[in-house]
Amino acid sequence: MLSSLLLIVALVFALSSTMSTSTSKNPSSSSLISLNDRAVSPILASSSNTSWDLNADDFTKELSCSLCLELFKEPVILPCGHNFCKPCLEAIWNRNGVFCPECHVNVPDRKFIINQALEKMAEKIKTFHVGGQQQKCMEHGEPLTLYWKPQGKLACFTCREAQMPKDQCTQFLLIPDAVQIYTERLLTLRLQLRSILVKLEVLKNAQEEKISSHKENKLQLQYHISLEFLKLHQFLHTKEKMLIHQLKEESEILLQEMEGNLNKLQDRSQTAKDTLVCIQARLYQQNSAGFLKSTNVLCRMENKTESSSLGQLVTGTLNSGEFKGPMHYAMWKEMRTILNPDITFVTLDPNTAHPNLILSEELTCVWHNDIKQILPDTPERFDCSVSVLGSEGFTTGKYYWEVEVKKKSKWTLGVVRESINRKGNYPLSPKEGHWLIKLRNKIELKAVDVRPKCLTLLGRLSRVGIYLDYEEGQVSFYDAVSMSHLYTFMDTFTEKVYPYFCPCLNNSGENKEPLRIIAFNM
Repeated sequence: MLSSLLLIVALVFALSSTMSTSTSKNPSSSSLISLNDRAVSPILASSSNTSWDLNADDFTKELSCSLCLELFKEPVILPCGHNFCKPCLEAIWNRNGVFCPECHVNVPDRKFIINQALEKMAEKIKTFHVGGQQQKCMEHGEPLTLYWKPQGKLACFTCREAQMPKDQCTQFLLIPDAVQIYTERLLTLRLQLRSILVKLEVLKNAQEEKISSHKENKLQLQYHISLEFLKLHQFLHTKEKMLIHQLKEESEILLQEMEGNLNKLQDRSQTAKDTLVCIQARLYQQNSAGFLKSTNVLCRMENKTESSSLGQLVTGTLNSGEFKGPMHYAMWKEMRTILNPDITFVTLDPNTAHPNLILSEELTCVWHNDIKQILPDTPERFDCSVSVLGSEGFTTGKYYWEVEVKKKSKWTLGVVRESINRKGNYPLSPKEGHWLIKLRNKIELKAVDVRPKCLTLLGRLSRVGIYLDYEEGQVSFYDAVSMSHLYTFMDTFTEKVYPYFCPCLNNSGENKEPLRIIAFNM
């Protein structure tokens, strides 16, 4: 009986060591743990049995290969759950085909897993005397019937008595009790590990999905960037070809005029040369009678010379103003036809403005005044927050506008849902339909997200750019001077949204400067 109990203890500790090793090597390998459980479950069930009249031979049989009838050597487990020595199994497969020798189920691709748990148990069994002999204490020669917890080893009753003066008797347990305790701990640990493995598998799958989504998003953004620049390249290339073609046409017309004039000048020059030769010949004529007879020819030459003009120089100057003016600016203006979004002209809606807000006549500036105006308290007007909305809401498309915030110590800007609460104090967050950033104390810039996030400023903001893509649920903010990105909200819009402006209180003149919507004069 004692040898059987010793075997159980050995098996328990072997299993503990195996589970620890297996988990540390591959914590996510739930399939391996599951297969090993098939091998150790009968052993654990036996060890937790309250009847300890077990034979060591039974354990030896459980840990023996059914092919060679010896303790397992390099044990492997098949998908069907049966265990065999690897050399025995391969020998059978080489002779008779690839199937389980016990249940005759086919094993595709010679699939098996090394059963480390079973292998370590078999090794532990070999260290015990399984022929009915009982281990004895090396120091006292008495049967080892106790388990000494601090030392982690077996002991005899004399060993326990030797520790009595040290008040360590409670640290000794009967072997069956120790086996029961540690078996229960192992079973609990196994449940914990299984739960951990399930959670790890869920996290792993979620992480894989996030990685896949990230890669897909990266490709989409890369495609978007390439497409936008392709539009610019195509526009500029087309404009370049058009201007060069126009230049060639105008140049050809002027060149033809100048070359035609050159031909006329050459003809006149040749005529003058011919006349000059004729005159020279007359001057050398010695016969006076013959010379005088040709006076009529002389008169004709005089008349022809007097009537003919020299002509004029054709300059053919190209229009530098058309081809050498502010070309970049001209291209930028024309490029608006392909910009998406185009610069959006935003104005303020006075019907939504808080009574202490002053709006400019053109409805592009807003600032706070200490004197409250008497205005109708309509449902759309803010009565507590010193805010105002844009006059136009959006339900589709892409938009971009800029707001000058120079010299202001605090403000709040962004986009809000049409249905936001405009009466009393209310929380600002995307959940409530606000996608905003705010400045406080001149330098403290924050995104008003579910968890407010501090944003890094490299210098004082003088102009803020706001980009809205309704379909994508995107609201992005930029330093409009450098076009550096400040923050982006991603959400789903389900109703009309409006530009939002809050100049905040003027703080006795410290924050008196207005918020100014930039109007681009193109």
